[in-house]
Amino acid sequence: MTLLEIAARIGTDAELIDAARQVAKRKDNVLGLLLRDLTREEIAVMEDRGCRADDWTKIKVAQDFDAFRVRRSNLKGACVLGRFSGNVEVIPGLRQDTGIYDSTLIDCQIGNDCLLENVRCAARVVVDREAVLFGVGSFVCSGAAVFGCGRLLPIAIETGGREVPLWAEITVEAAAVIARERADAAGQAAVRTAVEKYVAAVKSPVCWVRRKARVLHTERLHDAYIGAGAVIEHAHEVADVVLRSSDEEPVRIDGGAAVRGSVVQWGVTVSGGGIVRNSALLEHSSVDVHAAVETSIIGPNTHIEKGEVTASLVGPFVGFHHQSLLIAAFWPEGKGNIAYGAMVGSNHTGRAPDQEIWPGEGVFYGLGCAIRLPSDFSEAPYSVLSMGISTLPQKVSFPFSLIAVPVTPIDEAAVPRAYNEIIPGWALADNAYGLVRTELKFAKRDRAKRNPIDYKVLRPQIMRLVKSARDALKNVAVVKPVYLEADIPGLGRNVLREERRIEGIARYDRALTRYALRLLLNEAEGQLEIPGSAEIAHELAEELLPGLDLHARLRLLVASERDNARLVADSKTRDDARGSRIIPGYADAHVSAAEDPVVASAWERVDKTEARIKALGVAL
Repeated sequence: MTLLEIAARIGTDAELIDAARQVAKRKDNVLGLLLRDLTREEIAVMEDRGCRADDWTKIKVAQDFDAFRVRRSNLKGACVLGRFSGNVEVIPGLRQDTGIYDSTLIDCQIGNDCLLENVRCAARVVVDREAVLFGVGSFVCSGAAVFGCGRLLPIAIETGGREVPLWAEITVEAAAVIARERADAAGQAAVRTAVEKYVAAVKSPVCWVRRKARVLHTERLHDAYIGAGAVIEHAHEVADVVLRSSDEEPVRIDGGAAVRGSVVQWGVTVSGGGIVRNSALLEHSSVDVHAAVETSIIGPNTHIEKGEVTASLVGPFVGFHHQSLLIAAFWPEGKGNIAYGAMVGSNHTGRAPDQEIWPGEGVFYGLGCAIRLPSDFSEAPYSVLSMGISTLPQKVSFPFSLIAVPVTPIDEAAVPRAYNEIIPGWALADNAYGLVRTELKFAKRDRAKRNPIDYKVLRPQIMRLVKSARDALKNVAVVKPVYLEADIPGLGRNVLREERRIEGIARYDRALTRYALRLLLNEAEGQLEIPGSAEIAHELAEELLPGLDLHARLRLLVASERDNARLVADSKTRDDARGSRIIPGYADAHVSAAEDPVVASAWERVDKTEARIKALGVAL
């Protein structure tokens, strides 16, 4: 996707623009009700029940309006009141009669079958059918609401340089391209212009509460667009926001949460005292347990709890469930983890907070680690930064690695004391279980509909990184006991032992072989769809398995899948054995490797691969 393509899409399928057009078309009757004046008898009934109006002639009502359903309320300015009949659900299991009770409305338009009760002040608000406002402090529109759109978020660099403008339908892919492609001046100008037009088109003199939305026991709402089916309950503040909610994917803001200056998309939850300021929460993400998100974009299915995220683009499926810190991150790939006490964000040089980190797909930042910026792990996907390490500014280009404090001594004369040890390809063997679990977990938990997510760990862009890393390990000029960045580019500020280099080559070769054989099987079945995959498969097969025909190579694929299944099982078996040695009754409380669904999935892949190959007429 290019910047020009992004600019062309901004404003398409935009609910806010449609709503603004609806207001402009019939400003005095936005909901399109069949209206009439109040009769003298209806005015008398309402006044007898404690209602007051500055000017009853400015109050318009639906044709079958029931005056008995409006009580002890003040109506100021031009108000529209719909038909009220029957009852509506306030909270699950509790229904109350529709109508307007103990409320003050100023220039508001209330649709059919709504309930407004104990609304101390609502000004310039349009309430769609079957919506509920109950126990609300103030709900006011400034008269020029843009609902959080148009703000510039300083992604990755707190002081600016990778700013991303907000619009209600923003995606991770679009945000990533805008933040990354800064040299494309024409494209950046096109995006800015498109967002400016978008903001001008959505600017609204009224706030909205769309159909079946519920706002309960909330003190302050300002310049808010509350989408269909949304629930705001016991929130502290909802100001200058758009909630792109729907009946099927409702947004929920509750439990003392506060959201200001932000875009909140379908299925999002903000709860437990969470604070969101000047940010975008993309579909089915959440902020909970006193977490704080500021000037950031949080991708689909990512859940931020307890910790702090600032000036970051965080992609899908990031685990952030503990008290920890992430600042100035460009992480569109996501799928990683921030453990308790991790401090990923030493972005201040003493001169300015202008440094950034590219964390890398699937990277795991361990307990209590301290990551200094600038750092780039985007070419080291699915690596693990071990518990308690402190890293120096660096770029690492070895996928599936472990970076940890050296377990055994290294010659201090040859290696700086602050360096950690890197073990290339570690996760491909010692954490094979985790890689299989990752794919299963993401496929099962994905609820996003608008941000396509590829769960496959071994896929073209990652395998290209694996091949480059393997080649770098092989092509050393001089064999040494230990290697630094000057010896092997991409090691970062870490040390690599000779025996780990040899192991890394073998692990990368196994992964490349398995990947190439998978592609050859897909090609034989006529299912190879990714452009260039056939060339990569044949190139790798000729390098790693020269002289073998297709049938021999497919038989090796079965063996390769079986070897990987053993690695997965061994990973879990080692955990079982260690736990049983240490914890009394461990085996009674944990699923064993023999019964583990992740292990079973690895063996199922072996069976499926065998069946596919046999279907091609290959004897096994």
